[in-house]
Amino acid sequence: MKKIIALILFGMATAVPAFSQMVVLDMPNLMQSILNYAAMGEQIAKQAVQISNQVQQIRQFETQLQRMGDMASVRSLVGFSQFRSDLNLPTQIRTWADSLSRVDGSGLFGDTRGGVYRPVTPQFPNYDGAPIDRDPQVFKQAHDVTVSVDDFKAVQSDVYTRREDLKRAIASTSDALQAASTEAEEQKLQAVLNAQYGQLAAVDGEVALSAAEVQVKAAEATAMNNAQAEADAEARRHLAQQEATKISTAFKPRYECLLQYVTERQLSP
Repeated sequence: MKKIIALILFGMATAVPAFSQMVVLDMPNLMQSILNYAAMGEQIAKQAVQISNQVQQIRQFETQLQRMGDMASVRSLVGFSQFRSDLNLPTQIRTWADSLSRVDGSGLFGDTRGGVYRPVTPQFPNYDGAPIDRDPQVFKQAHDVTVSVDDFKAVQSDVYTRREDLKRAIASTSDALQAASTEAEEQKLQAVLNAQYGQLAAVDGEVALSAAEVQVKAAEATAMNNAQAEADAEARRHLAQQEATKISTAFKPRYECLLQYVTERQLSP
């Protein structure tokens, strides 16, 4: 640009003498105007480049916004409805108070545990064949353990059903995650998938918790049996010592010398 301006100025300078009588040029103003126009042209070119860059950035933003999508709604996502439904299901785990309220001892009568054991009948015959009612209090401990086992079976059955539903939901969410077309959809599906895995772990934890309760009940029964055995043994020892003291007090032996009953007799030669 500067070379072109110099050539124009040089040509105009050489042409001035030939037309000096006809046209009078103000060379300094002309040169300044040409330089101003040249600077303006460069500025316009720079502005055009800047505008082009801004247009490119706007297009990139539009592409990014399209990829991000809507971050608000997750209700329509694949797997969310199954996760929400399972989250609202009540647990089958019973509290200690609820389990104890069902223990009366009589519930054990006739229970064969699915045909595995012989049933304990509510009555038994005496020597004459007359029926005698059993005392339910004797069987409360065993009934307590069987109630806990029944609760564990209910929790286990419920968890197995829920696990299968959650596994199918996880598979559907994983397929939808692979086919996600926007970043927002991908993030939302990933959040739902993580929640589903967390709920699956929580459901499995219910089985472990219920099984632990059965073990605690068994340990409690063993501890109480041992304590009762110790109490019975202590009572038997005390009664035996008391009985021995009574016997030794009532019957005092009298010791005599047997020589007083011996008589001497002289033998004949």
